Amino acid sequence: MKPSTILVSLLSALPAAILAAPTSCGSDDSDSGSGVTRFGVMSARSASPIHLLPLNARNGHFYLGGETQSYCPEEQVQNCPAGNETVLAGGDNTLALAVDVPGGQLVYIGPDGAMSFTPAHSASMPEGSVLTGWNYTAGDPFGHLQWFPGGLVACMDRDNQVFGQVEGFNSTGCLGFDALAIATEEVGAWQYT
Repeated sequence: MKPSTILVSLLSALPAAILAAPTSCGSDDSDSGSGVTRFGVMSARSASPIHLLPLNARNGHFYLGGETQSYCPEEQVQNCPAGNETVLAGGDNTLALAVDVPGGQLVYIGPDGAMSFTPAHSASMPEGSVLTGWNYTAGDPFGHLQWFPGGLVACMDRDNQVFGQVEGFNSTGCLGFDALAIATEEVGAWQYT
């Protein structure tokens, strides 16, 4: 079952009061016995425009809401994951996207604070980017994803783009949120774009 389907089912069963309370990432290793933790993320910020929006990968960055962007090569179409949801892998200091593309795709915080991911077949990222500081904690029914030291925010004036609060980051127009996580065994896409 898809993370968003499970998440919506669980959310509908929870009282509103609960919602108001604020590994190696070898992402191309897709068998369920790999020991890699995979999960989808949804924001929690009660009484805000970003409450209960899914975290989506597109254009090399992450956003709350909108659509996920992914790609599947024509010769792989029969075997590609759906690619319409963003699934992360790891969370034990480092993070990646859960993809099938050889080499995987790493998640990092850019020097401007933007939560970003590497292109397929490359570990290229801007100088000064931060790969570490990610912490996934399992939970029942929800786990949590955090980034240290500054936490994550979504900026409404930038289409709900997600940023890590790095030194010097101007958070005007941005809201912090809890990143609720739900585990899955699925790989999200061949690659995200």
